[in-house]
Amino acid sequence: YYPPGIRAVETTANMRTHLYSLPYGDQVISLHSCVFHFLGGFPDQCLMEDYELVSLLRRRSALFKPCLDDGVSATREILAIIPGPPALCSPRRWQKFGVLYVTFMNSRLVNLYAGVKKLSPDDLFRLYYSSDPPIRGANDSPWEIRLAHLVKTLESNVS
Repeated sequence: YYPPGIRAVETTANMRTHLYSLPYGDQVISLHSCVFHFLGGFPDQCLMEDYELVSLLRRRSALFKPCLDDGVSATREILAIIPGPPALCSPRRWQKFGVLYVTFMNSRLVNLYAGVKKLSPDDLFRLYYSSDPPIRGANDSPWEIRLAHLVKTLESNVS
C-alpha cells in the first residue's frame, strides 16, 4: 500500500533533483567506479552519507576546470535519469509514520546537518532513532584517513 501523498513526494523529489542537482540515496545515485574511488568511497557515517557523497561530488568536480586551449569544446558533468524500470525503495517508513511526518523529519535533518547548527551525523542519529549510533573502530572514516594522507603527501611534495 502506498500512503496518500507519496506520489507528490516522488514528483517533488524528482523536480529537486533536476533543478538543483540534489539527489538523495533513495533516488539511487549511480557513479562510475573511478569517480567513486576518486571521491574516496562512501562516507563512513551513520546518517546523511548520501548527502555527503553528493557534496563531495560537487566540491571535487570544482577542481577540474575544462581546458579550451586546444580548441576542443568543453563539456560538463550532468545529472541524468537512466532509462529503464524505476528503482524501488521500501515505503515502510512512509507507511508507518505518514507522508507529512517523514517529509518534515527528512527536511529537518537536512537542515540540522547542513544549516546553521551543523549537527554531526551521530547527533542526528540520536535525534532520529532515540538511541546511540553504531560504534566505529576509529574516529575518522576510511575516506577521511586516506584524504588526510593524500593532503600530507601533496604538502610534502610542494615544500
